[in-house]
Amino acid sequence: MTSLAVEQERLLQAERLLLDTQRRHGLPETHHLQINPIIVDRFLTAFLPEAREGEPAPRALEYAFTPTLSEALDLVRGVVTESPKGRGAAVYIHDLDTGLPLDET
Repeated sequence: MTSLAVEQERLLQAERLLLDTQRRHGLPETHHLQINPIIVDRFLTAFLPEAREGEPAPRALEYAFTPTLSEALDLVRGVVTESPKGRGAAVYIHDLDTGLPLDET
C-alpha cells in the first residue's frame, strides 16, 4: 500500500471512529470533521472529559494523533484529570493501521 493510500485510510478510519464515539456518548454529531490529513498519524487518542458538579457537561471529544502507543499513553497521562465527584470520562486509543496490509519493504 502506498503511503498516500495509508494516510487516506487512516483519515477515513479516524473520522468514522470519532463519529461513532460521539454517538456512543450522546454528543452533538459533527457531520463533517475538519481533520487535516497532515496531522493524522498511526494512533488516534480520543478523550471525553469528566462531568463535574456545577460545571457544564462536556459537549465535544478532544482528540490527537501520535506515531506510537507510548506517546499516546503519555498524552493521556498529561490530559486526564480526575475529581472526587467527576463521572462519565472516557479515553480511547485506536491503532489506525489495524487491518492494513504490512509494508513488505
